[in-house]
Amino acid sequence: MLGATESLFYTFMPIMKRIIVILCFFGALSVQAFAQSTDTLAHALLWEISGNGLEQSSYLFGTIHMIPKEDYDLPDRLLARLAQSDRLVLELDMDKATNIFAQLGMIPKMLMPDGIRIGDLVSAEDYLLVQQAIEKAGLPNGMIERVKPLFLSALLDPELGKAAEAESYDLNLYHLAKANDIKHSGLESVKEQMAAFDSITLEDQAKMLVDQLKGEEAEGGFTDLVGAYKSENLNQLAASMEAEAEGDFLDVLLYNRNRNWIPIMARMMKKERVFFGVGAGHLAGEKGVVRLLEAEGYRLRPIPVFRWN
Repeated sequence: MLGATESLFYTFMPIMKRIIVILCFFGALSVQAFAQSTDTLAHALLWEISGNGLEQSSYLFGTIHMIPKEDYDLPDRLLARLAQSDRLVLELDMDKATNIFAQLGMIPKMLMPDGIRIGDLVSAEDYLLVQQAIEKAGLPNGMIERVKPLFLSALLDPELGKAAEAESYDLNLYHLAKANDIKHSGLESVKEQMAAFDSITLEDQAKMLVDQLKGEEAEGGFTDLVGAYKSENLNQLAASMEAEAEGDFLDVLLYNRNRNWIPIMARMMKKERVFFGVGAGHLAGEKGVVRLLEAEGYRLRPIPVFRWN
């Protein structure tokens, strides 16, 4: 068993640095869910949470998990809220997610069971398209074809290939918290995320992968996403992602997770002042975290952080 795991490690070694980005990547994808939403929120990525019996305010910040360095900024008004918080809470516990042994243990879970390969799930024509994408991405073939299509779609996304040249709000907030002795944790575990993803059938995952590779997503989508993020327009941010997604896909990546987070956030905020950082796609819409918290009786006040720099 150890030998097999070591073999997987060396096969995946060229992409190990991408694994943590992949885990965060799905939060960025999920903004597409609100393209048809009629709900409108203020132009703000940072929200103060108060009321409902809280003795002190907490904060909710919508991150973008990967952004070009020239577009990255951490304004003072954002850093000030983090500095006065007792704890930073991201989607994942970054201590565990960035641990090399945890990443190594995750690799087998990224593979399809029973020796299934992507070629078993798609037509011969689409399989050729996948092979060409793997080659273009510079990824090792063979074992890569056994990666679950949901993860393969992330690995083959051209923007993910630029991860080394980009900044991550999640990772940088995590490093700031560590440097300033701010406690930090996550809303969910890697194991919980993996289990949720597995609820999407391999066939549905494969269809999404092929749709992505056939270019059904609008060109320039990532550039539009960054522009919407910098303007703090949550509704435009949602609408800029034009790719269609299956209902189950949205439930897994977005709606279910939003609902699951609310009682966890409530318990944390009763104990201490918390700075929550989650993908900006989780904030907007009628089923977004902002509206769900308001439905529980909390007051959420928007605090624009970028537009007035």
